[in-house]
Amino acid sequence: MTFLTGAYRPFFPAAALFAGLSIPLWLVARMGAETLAGDPYLWHQHEMLWGYLPAALAGFLFTAIPNWTGRPALSPLALLALITLWLAGRGAMLVASDAMASQLLTASFLPVAAALALREILAAGNKRNIVVVAMVGAFWAAQLLFLWFDAQTGITAGFAVALLLMTLIGGRVTPAFSRNWLKKHGATRLPAEFGVIDKATLVLTVVTALLWIVTDTSMLTGLTAALAALAQALRLSRWRGLAVWKEPLLFAQHAAYAWLAIGLALLAASSLGDWASIGQVHHALGAGAIGTMTAIVMLRALLGHSGRPIEATRADSVLLIALHLGAALRVCADWMPDPTLLYHAGGTLWAAAMIALAMRAFPIAIAPRL
Repeated sequence: MTFLTGAYRPFFPAAALFAGLSIPLWLVARMGAETLAGDPYLWHQHEMLWGYLPAALAGFLFTAIPNWTGRPALSPLALLALITLWLAGRGAMLVASDAMASQLLTASFLPVAAALALREILAAGNKRNIVVVAMVGAFWAAQLLFLWFDAQTGITAGFAVALLLMTLIGGRVTPAFSRNWLKKHGATRLPAEFGVIDKATLVLTVVTALLWIVTDTSMLTGLTAALAALAQALRLSRWRGLAVWKEPLLFAQHAAYAWLAIGLALLAASSLGDWASIGQVHHALGAGAIGTMTAIVMLRALLGHSGRPIEATRADSVLLIALHLGAALRVCADWMPDPTLLYHAGGTLWAAAMIALAMRAFPIAIAPRL
């Protein structure tokens, strides 16, 4: 069955559709409508971070790992079991998020995915990529913390790990793809190679993430977050983003990475004063960085692995702009006297873009490779 011949085929359309449908459910619940979830706010936090992102990660990992290792892709049966486990977790959390059985079911996805990924990486002796599996394990630990110990610390840890994952993956693919495109088009100035600035950015971001988890929005967190934001912006500036603006799928990767610097700057503003709220930090990193970065990675993978040209249509450009604009409206909402209009406008725009991405992805996912 074609749909199960690559992890990107079931996971990417499912992830985008889930994200697009979850936000309207949350907006309706926020207006006071009855929901099946025990606590709609905690459901929203959990499902956007540990519902959507693991699906996008699984699609990415099990599409990339055969390229990293030279080993075969997951079998259709294993892929079917994995997507079924993810779907079961989403259904369980929707109808009974407070039930232990639902929480056990949803908490089982990440360790299974990490174990499968680790098996392939170790079998190929590809130790360089063990760090990615370790990050998935840390993300799972944050989920357990959120579900069973301290939701506030858990959500902080979840966003902190996601920040590191986006820095790691975005920092790998963005300059690499841009370098290849610029070489193809005869450019002589290319994105800078990995160097001191990249190492400093990684160190500052790791330190900020750890301090955020341990000390919350302390002054120390704020100071390191400010330095990390500057480092992320400097790192991004060395990748020649403006030189690839004619190719929307490349320029969108640079724009997505910029949300990491924005999120860290907001974390500094929240920690050092009353200039931003922690909700703005969460949405800059969530709707902004995670949403736009995973969307562009999913779209590129769908096109490339299905044998299609990795080129954006006009509709692709519109949906990517809508994702950024929706995230920006939601972040800015907390600076308004009455944030309701921007809450709903941002959420609706972001959700519509995700549904458009699912509609774009599904026909590709079920079709044979060209």
